[in-house]
Amino acid sequence: MTLPPMDAAARLPAPLPSPMKWGPLGALVMRPWYDRLAVKLVPQWYFPLSRAWAAALECGGDGAAFAEALGLADFPGGLCGRRLRRALAATRELAQVHAGAEAHWRDLFFASGAAEAPPPAAALVAAEIARRKASHNLMAARRFFLCIRKRVPRLRWELPRPEDMPSPQALLGDGGTCIRRDGMPAVEQSHPVRCAFGWQSWIRFPAPGLPGDTAWAQVIEPEGVTNPPTLISLHGICVESEHWGASMDSIDITPALALKGLRIIRPEGPWHGRRRLPGTFGGEPAMAQGPLGFLKLFAAWGAEMPVYVDWARRRSGGQGSSKVAIGGVSLGALTSQLSAVAARDWPAALRPDALILIACSESLHGVAFQGSLAAAIGLPDRLREKGWSLDDIDRYLPLMEPRGEAVMAPDKIVMALGEADDLTPFDGGLALARRWQVPPANLFLRNQGHFTVAFDLARRPQPLDRLVEILKAE
Repeated sequence: MTLPPMDAAARLPAPLPSPMKWGPLGALVMRPWYDRLAVKLVPQWYFPLSRAWAAALECGGDGAAFAEALGLADFPGGLCGRRLRRALAATRELAQVHAGAEAHWRDLFFASGAAEAPPPAAALVAAEIARRKASHNLMAARRFFLCIRKRVPRLRWELPRPEDMPSPQALLGDGGTCIRRDGMPAVEQSHPVRCAFGWQSWIRFPAPGLPGDTAWAQVIEPEGVTNPPTLISLHGICVESEHWGASMDSIDITPALALKGLRIIRPEGPWHGRRRLPGTFGGEPAMAQGPLGFLKLFAAWGAEMPVYVDWARRRSGGQGSSKVAIGGVSLGALTSQLSAVAARDWPAALRPDALILIACSESLHGVAFQGSLAAAIGLPDRLREKGWSLDDIDRYLPLMEPRGEAVMAPDKIVMALGEADDLTPFDGGLALARRWQVPPANLFLRNQGHFTVAFDLARRPQPLDRLVEILKAE
């Protein structure tokens, strides 16, 4: 696809300036105290409100079905009950508005046919703004359920017992050895629209690891750069930036790398965003199913990684990338580090050239049993209640931890770790950096926690700048 001239298109509004970039405020906020607060707020507020929101979407306004979905004996009465009935009606209406905006957006952006002219740029801009607004309003409907927050479970748990788990061999499958470049699913790209960072479009294809599902990714491309290097940037658990409106773009600064000459591909993870399963909120199945959920997510998202690499290298219109990096934050980093090892068995053309990991750990045992968020949602206790032992967990760790060497050379790996990170514990990330012999110039250790080491990249982007240097080096 050839991009139209920049001055021929209307433009999406730029995101608001990030408060994280404000020197004094950023220096004050981006400290470990913020992480300690976030680890409390996420399970105590975001999860139960999201659980109620997901149940509301599932029940379609039916109060009895809503109560049943949340495991309540009956629908609340009194003032809270009256508020909840209004909340169910409002959420249903917002869901209908969003469905209409999303359908129109898909029809317009993915309009095809050789005889058809691309939709007018102004129409594309209007459709994207309307979709974002409708999506943000629907996501923000979580606030309607504040009165019931303390009565709602944090997750809809679906933990299997160890004896009900598939064997590690069954989950491993072919181990990626049958990945072939001529076996890639067909990738469909939307029409582009001008944005603050260059050109924005979307790609989609049948998800190879989740039959019946569609993989989605947002693509941001620089203006006037031939064959730009590509970064495939994976998000964290429950992160659905594209659906929260432009406000979230002020935190995720990877789109701004397009201004430095990179193409950015932002995949939407399984069970997030457009891939959300009915009756769940974004990312919930991974946590609610414990080890099985993360095993399934890692396998499904990992199976999509070579497709993104292949598309970036074979980009139409002579815009293929000679260099491709993969990476991400938190869950995205954990998935990317597995892909970096698995890629040793991929065809040479599909192997990424560089890797960036933000807030990662090589020890998934540490994440599950010593991680602060896992403890806050009660995962260790629930695993024990279901009969899980340390030996049961250890059987599956080889499928969740980067046990081998990365496909790229150590000097092509960039890592940023928070020394106060107790969600993906710092010791596990540092151990991985040492085992992979990441050079000092590529290793950024900061007196921050899990959230702040990622959010503060808006104010201190040196890890991202180092990746740009690596991808642009001859």
